[in-house]
Amino acid sequence: METTQKLDGEERLIHARTVMNAVQMSMDSQNPQSRAEAEAALRSWESDAAPGFLQALLDISRESEAVGENVRLLATVLAKNAVGSSWRKTLGTREWSRIPETEKSCVRSAAASLLLNEPQRRVATQTGLLIANIARFDFPAKWPTLLSDLTSAAWWVEDGATQAKIEQNDRALFTLKHVVRAVKSKRIVVETSGPSGGSVSTAELKPLADKIAHERKMLNTKAEEIFPILRQQWQQHFIAFMDTRHMGKTRGPLANRCLGVLRELLHMLADSWTQLGSEIREFLEGIYRATTAISTMAISSEDKLRIQTANKARVRMLQCVIMALDRNPVEFAAFLPPFLALYSTNALTAPDAAGVYALPAKRRVLLTTFLARALVCPHYEPDMIKFIKMKDGMTDSQQLEEASTALTQWLSPEHCGHLIGAVISKYIALTPEELQEWQADPEGFIRSLDADTGPDADNPRACGVALLLCMLRKGSSHVAEAMLSYVTHLQNQAVSPSTLLLREACYRAVGEGFAHVSQHIDFTTWYASELQGLLEKGLMETQPEQQLLCARALWLIGVCGTDLPNQYWSAAYPLLVHYMSVQDLVLSLTALGAVLAMTAVVLEEASALEQAEEAVLHMQRQIQRVRQLQQQQAQQQQQQQGRDAGRESGGLLREMPWQQERFLQESEQDLQASQQQQYGLMQDCQAHMAVVKAQAGAVFHSCFQLLSRVSEVDSMVRVLHLVTVMLEALGPKAQPHFAAITAALPQIWNAATQEGSSGPASRLHSALMAVLTHMVGRLGSLAIQDSHIQAVLYALLQKGLEGSPAEQEVLVEDAVKLLNATLSASSSLEPPLQRFLPNLITILQRSKDNAAIFQVLEGYFVAADPGLVTLMLNAQLPQIADSMHRSLDAILAAALRAQNSHEQPPPSGQQPPHHPRGTLWNRGHKAAGKKEVGALDMDKLSDASAAASLLTVLLEQNLSDGQQALLSPILRTAMHIVAATQPQGAMHLHSVADNLLEALAVTACSAPAMFPALMGNNEETEGRLLDRWVAIASTRHLEEILGLGTMGALQGRVKRHIAAAGLSTLLLSAAFAPMFMVQRLARILAVCLRALAESKAFAAEEAERRTLIANRDVNDASQDLTKLRRTSLSVQSAPRSLDLHAVVGAAAQKAVSVVGQEALVEAIGWLDSSFVQALRSVLHDAALVSEGDISEALKALSTKDDGLG
Repeated sequence: METTQKLDGEERLIHARTVMNAVQMSMDSQNPQSRAEAEAALRSWESDAAPGFLQALLDISRESEAVGENVRLLATVLAKNAVGSSWRKTLGTREWSRIPETEKSCVRSAAASLLLNEPQRRVATQTGLLIANIARFDFPAKWPTLLSDLTSAAWWVEDGATQAKIEQNDRALFTLKHVVRAVKSKRIVVETSGPSGGSVSTAELKPLADKIAHERKMLNTKAEEIFPILRQQWQQHFIAFMDTRHMGKTRGPLANRCLGVLRELLHMLADSWTQLGSEIREFLEGIYRATTAISTMAISSEDKLRIQTANKARVRMLQCVIMALDRNPVEFAAFLPPFLALYSTNALTAPDAAGVYALPAKRRVLLTTFLARALVCPHYEPDMIKFIKMKDGMTDSQQLEEASTALTQWLSPEHCGHLIGAVISKYIALTPEELQEWQADPEGFIRSLDADTGPDADNPRACGVALLLCMLRKGSSHVAEAMLSYVTHLQNQAVSPSTLLLREACYRAVGEGFAHVSQHIDFTTWYASELQGLLEKGLMETQPEQQLLCARALWLIGVCGTDLPNQYWSAAYPLLVHYMSVQDLVLSLTALGAVLAMTAVVLEEASALEQAEEAVLHMQRQIQRVRQLQQQQAQQQQQQQGRDAGRESGGLLREMPWQQERFLQESEQDLQASQQQQYGLMQDCQAHMAVVKAQAGAVFHSCFQLLSRVSEVDSMVRVLHLVTVMLEALGPKAQPHFAAITAALPQIWNAATQEGSSGPASRLHSALMAVLTHMVGRLGSLAIQDSHIQAVLYALLQKGLEGSPAEQEVLVEDAVKLLNATLSASSSLEPPLQRFLPNLITILQRSKDNAAIFQVLEGYFVAADPGLVTLMLNAQLPQIADSMHRSLDAILAAALRAQNSHEQPPPSGQQPPHHPRGTLWNRGHKAAGKKEVGALDMDKLSDASAAASLLTVLLEQNLSDGQQALLSPILRTAMHIVAATQPQGAMHLHSVADNLLEALAVTACSAPAMFPALMGNNEETEGRLLDRWVAIASTRHLEEILGLGTMGALQGRVKRHIAAAGLSTLLLSAAFAPMFMVQRLARILAVCLRALAESKAFAAEEAERRTLIANRDVNDASQDLTKLRRTSLSVQSAPRSLDLHAVVGAAAQKAVSVVGQEALVEAIGWLDSSFVQALRSVLHDAALVSEGDISEALKALSTKDDGLG
């Protein structure tokens, strides 16, 4: 093997021998250091798309005589992975690949040759996957003959059927399947001549679109060309397989390979039935004949290979038929009736239960899948057939109508009873082997039942249940009646092991399809007449038959019994709790699931009741508001002031009196209905909560008893889930059971510790964290002061925050939630909590869970005493600031991209606005054109919002000059985000900007002179910042417009007060020259004057907040102390504490001194004439206050304490 080769006359950068040595050293387990260095080199070459690397790997793979199989196999795998990550663009930087086209051509040729000539099958398999990866990028444009070359290599030549040739056929078909699978969803990329990331004009777009369409058409054409060839090959191979005199054992696998390719082609060519109609029809007809023939094929039971091949053929043919049905149901309609009859016979009617169990599981899954998908296919619904005829102008819909008729007849009353019985007895019923597992491995039995009902379940029972549900959906009432008739028939039969299994299966069928049969069955009556007595009897008898039905009855109550009337609900819940402590573990765990479902109902009822109460309160406020407006109208009419009574009273007041009366009448009717609903919910919720509270001790006792009986982590997690839900439902009412819970926690912790660091152990740790989070959240300081809880709490936090990276990946989210709850319940920042701060910083630097970490850090800063805050700032602020900056930088790039999309090009002859090189503005514009800047997503928005909140908290601390300097880049980014936020942009981006404005207001009140430097003295950007600030502050909630005293209105007043404080302080200090444009001054002062008009309401609300903080119940253990501390810090902040009237007056005087009073009054009058008198009044009062007095007041604000104590 040569060490160097030439590419376009230049020596390749990477020598084949160098790559060979790295591959060999990466397999050397005796020398870990050399192995690590070799692996790093291989990763580097792959990520850099180093020229020569792929060619070197293929050179190694082809050296079958000189190089060992394992080395060549690894080289091929590395080449396959490198193509996937670096063929067109490098995976890390997303830059265009540096692999030369000549090298790519060499790799394509070498891979094609290696596939057919490689002596080892393992290397050839990876080579086939390598070719499929290349095809994803290069077919058809740069490798147009790929499909035809592989099809030719797969062609069977009877005379030359040597073992080597058969192996080539097999490899070609294997590769062909993966190539078609790779290119069927191919994203076609065309390269443009312009700069990367630049915009494309309409004139340039048309040729690009035509080029994409041409390549897509070429791709489909190439695929269409090979379909007839492969269909013919499959038929020849299958016929030979059926003929045992010839090479049947060889031809059968090749026939199945052909079916695999044809299935992928059916998926890809869904729109090509017009061109391939006769071929596809002949293929489906061939499948029908082959399925019939293979079912009668005589195969010796000793011929294992032929049996395996025949089973695989049935599966592959089923997959092809399902693909045809899914991809083109209209064209498939002609084949639906025969395949429906054939597969229904094979799956349901012909074999007995033992015969169905004998079928391979995958075949049973596919048979029931076909029947279910045919039943729910919308194209076979009569209404859809009419729509298709009108939409597509179809003149002959006979085939669709026949398909619809076939499905209707299949589910006719004469047949559906037999089909329902077959599905229940052959797919849903438990098998004798499963009953044995019940006794031998009860936890495994429960786990297997869960697998049958999971959302991703893909086994015969799950698909049988899905078929039953589709039958109920399609067949309407007569199918439900047939199923209930079958249930009644079994209930009336004598008890035997077989009838018990069927009865249990019927009960499960009823539960699974309860949404479809609930109108035909009264579950309350069923519970009272049978299920309750069955369960009460089961507590006294322990026969296996009785336990079987008891387990299903418990499950039924959990699934269907949540809406039982209070009388029966109150009786069922204790019965379920009693079963949690029985000896049979299956019954105990099933009862636990039912108790969990019933308890979750209580949570849902409490939430629904809360929403109903809010709705009633909202309606009452609306009615009250309208009545007040009516009184105002009446007074205005009496005063006869000559103006419309509704001109300035909001949207509701503009309505005519008769409309108001109608609104009141309808609202009072709605209120009455809502109050009745609220009363019913309250009755149910109180009754159910009383039962849960009464049974809570038994539930917790049974849960902790179960924990000592189960051995699997899944079972322990199930138990802890119920404990969590109980704590959530009970809230402070769980306090009497506190001792029992805390005593059990060390036992759970020990069990989790014994599991080590495995995946199951992480799930157990996560479940235990959830229990503690709910306990701490509900019981507050009572929980964290308990020594038992402390021992487990801090150990769990250490596990999640200080553990290995693998553990943190799974546990960090739950650990952060638990830490947040702990901080909210802690009266001070204890040393164990201080210990976790460096771990939070480490996690933050990995850019993981930034939003949650920022929130926790906020809790740390508001909980710490001033001395500790200083230590935290000195030690951690650089890393915190860096993470906050990165989070906000991502939002800035998104905001600038959005702004660029809104901006229009400058008029002809004008230059675009100049932005100094190196500014954030310039950097954002450049970033907007880069592909690596990701799209704005909710995670980034959450990170930025949390960073904004933390920034405000940090700014309200006593920062040193150095610490203030660390936050300056963040403030600069915050200003540019606000400046770039579009008025019509995304609301979530507005929310981030809104949060950042509070931090800017704090800075404006304490250090307004910083603003010009932070903005780079760029007047245009300064103007944008001011305009966006005013626009956001002027936004009013709907509740404010309607005059409703809701949280939205309160938040609006706070927002305007803070904005007025910040803007007036900036105006007073003349921070920005663009502030003194007269129209902008008017808009700024309008915000300030509106805030002044609301100052009485704002002052009352602030006083109420301070009173609540001062008079808080120190004995209330469940209060959120973090929220209290944050509120206390907020109400003491500079923007909310200054004398707004004095500062706004001084700012107005400043404005008048620059632009003149007449111009300012005229400008503000254009905005709102009501502001003119307010402005004059403010200017008059301001004349009595000196600017120096205001400066002293602002300076004093920066030294205020938070006042919480």
